[in-house]
Amino acid sequence: MILITGHLGFIGTKLFSRLGELSLGVDIKNGYNLLTCKLPQEFDLECIYHLAAQSSVESSWHDPLHDLDNIRLTARLVHAYPSTKIIYANSCAAIDRTSPYGFSKWASGEYLKTFHKNYVNCIFPNIYGEGSRSVVDIFKGQESVTIFGDGTHTRDYVHVDDIVEGLLKAQNWPVGDYYMGSGISTTVNELAVGKAVIYAPERKEAIEVLVPNTTPNWQPKVNVFEYLK
Repeated sequence: MILITGHLGFIGTKLFSRLGELSLGVDIKNGYNLLTCKLPQEFDLECIYHLAAQSSVESSWHDPLHDLDNIRLTARLVHAYPSTKIIYANSCAAIDRTSPYGFSKWASGEYLKTFHKNYVNCIFPNIYGEGSRSVVDIFKGQESVTIFGDGTHTRDYVHVDDIVEGLLKAQNWPVGDYYMGSGISTTVNELAVGKAVIYAPERKEAIEVLVPNTTPNWQPKVNVFEYLK
């Protein structure tokens, strides 16, 4: 049996659907606060996908204490399942740690690596796809868009279906850190080509994000510009 935390979230929903009857889900949207709820102990867990988190960079500037829960969530899983393989959904925001959110994800990953010896630390790029909050999906199908800053900020965009394929493969990856990017840098202006653009004041966020692919057997397939069409 496989446990998925945050199984009703953007990535978790798709992963949970792929794993089907092989998986259990714990999600605050189902009323299960992972900090306080009873964790499943009656099953022999093959692995845990730890996807549950506060995941908004912008929100982290307004409520940084909430982001500290990301560390506490991870610590509770490490304590409750000392030998079970934990596949952690980390973020590229943890690379430079320029926001409270990014710092909390980095600290969670470091906690996992320090106190748990059976882990796979997956560092995600910006993930898009139906249901996401990515600028890609905000722009998709729109004739007029708003860009915060001058539009030269770069991101590495990978489709959620590709990420889920990688997570499934991660069950067989050795202990370690795995960057799951495309290695391709795309500006916000490039995503807005052909659209009317309104430029707004810049927000507190990273200027450049590029994530390599260091996995042993996974490659992203969906092209972001084809998706936008």
